Amino acid sequence: MFQNAACSSKPRRRPGNWRAYHKAGGAGLAVLMSVSTPLAQETPASARQFTLDVAQRLEWSDNPDLAIDGEDRLLARTSLRFGLERRTGIDRLSFSLGGDLEVSNDDATGFERPSLSLAWQRDVGHSQIGAAFDFNEVELGNTTSTTFDEDTQSTDFITVDSGARQTANLSLTGAFGIEAPFGGSYRLSQRQVRYVDTSDSDLQDADRLSFDGDLHFELDPRITLGLAAAYTDFDEEGPGDLDTVTSRVESYLELDVTPRLTSRIGLGWQEIEQSGTSDLTRDGLVFDASLTQALPRSTMELQTQSRITSNGRRNELRFIHSLERPLGSLRYSLGVSQTEDLDPAPLFGLSWRRELPRGAVSVDLEQVATTDTDDAEVVNSQLSLSYQQDLTTRSGFGLEFVMRDSDERADSGTDSRSYNLGLTYRHAVTEDWDFTGGISMVRVEEDGTADRDSNTVFIGLQRQLVWN
Repeated sequence: MFQNAACSSKPRRRPGNWRAYHKAGGAGLAVLMSVSTPLAQETPASARQFTLDVAQRLEWSDNPDLAIDGEDRLLARTSLRFGLERRTGIDRLSFSLGGDLEVSNDDATGFERPSLSLAWQRDVGHSQIGAAFDFNEVELGNTTSTTFDEDTQSTDFITVDSGARQTANLSLTGAFGIEAPFGGSYRLSQRQVRYVDTSDSDLQDADRLSFDGDLHFELDPRITLGLAAAYTDFDEEGPGDLDTVTSRVESYLELDVTPRLTSRIGLGWQEIEQSGTSDLTRDGLVFDASLTQALPRSTMELQTQSRITSNGRRNELRFIHSLERPLGSLRYSLGVSQTEDLDPAPLFGLSWRRELPRGAVSVDLEQVATTDTDDAEVVNSQLSLSYQQDLTTRSGFGLEFVMRDSDERADSGTDSRSYNLGLTYRHAVTEDWDFTGGISMVRVEEDGTADRDSNTVFIGLQRQLVWN
């Protein structure tokens, strides 16, 4: 997958796995029917901070599960989120725990959407080590909860079901030689995906074990040689399961052609082995290259990549241009992707944000070509429009529109599309408590299935408590 975030002037080199990658779709997409609480105060270099988020909400929806013949529901929800962060000069420990208690008129009472996260990181000199664990549950009936996820971006990108998806992640990370001539990094992770009370046979439980590492050697301040390796074992469970093992080794060269012109060239070998409903092995050379030119107020980048997928070789080419202005930023990309004998698919990207005197407006478009766990070639697209405006010093509103589109490339493929439109209002009742209210409208369209709609109205109170 290409990086869509444009690069500015070249940063000081760090091990490859510690570079920031822009995830398509981004987890930062706002949920339409919620209003964020005030940001917690920044903790100093050495500090301990506790946070408690409390929210009480009453909502009515005419079709909360987005079923074809759905029924309305009146719901009262109490949300609690507790967080702890401890930071010293060399390490950081964070913990959070939360969930929702729901009571509805259909006697569906219980604890929903539990979440737990624990992370630790230690920095000593030119090295880092860290560990993290997180668990969360999202409802598949709420289309705003699906994003471009590493494992599920193709299977439930626009899947609407009555159940939920539970994910548990455990990871170990480390790096040495940071900002040094010789260094490296690694990441080992185990991920579990479980579906609860779902009826869609395409939603398979799965385990994913992955490792990726990087070694680099700086020949001089302008030239760096590196070796990167990655291994992934994706194991589905249940009828029609398909297990996939992917391994890749690549060497690369990073070169500062001039102080403002940088380049990267990588060449390696990739192999994919599948077993289960089908057995196949594909392997071959892989290649990627990029050229980045930093200008006084903008950056231009040209990227190309050739990878092996279970459907054959996929080639991509993308041009990215980003501009920074005092009142906003603009980034756009133009590209094309082609897999084996399929027709080329155009790929577009756009990110624009404009600061207003008392608000902001933004537009984001992201497109990704990928192979799902059923070996189907799809192009997933996400378009979001957002407008935030402060009415007074104590109140404001937000308007957001999100469209998701999943286009299966095969002639017999199933295409899906969802539309989300939401309006939220916030008013500071007191210094600590905020009143929130709003409406949300969702529509889902899928080939071979009747269209589904859901309309929701809600009001609530929320507060965040912070102790340092």
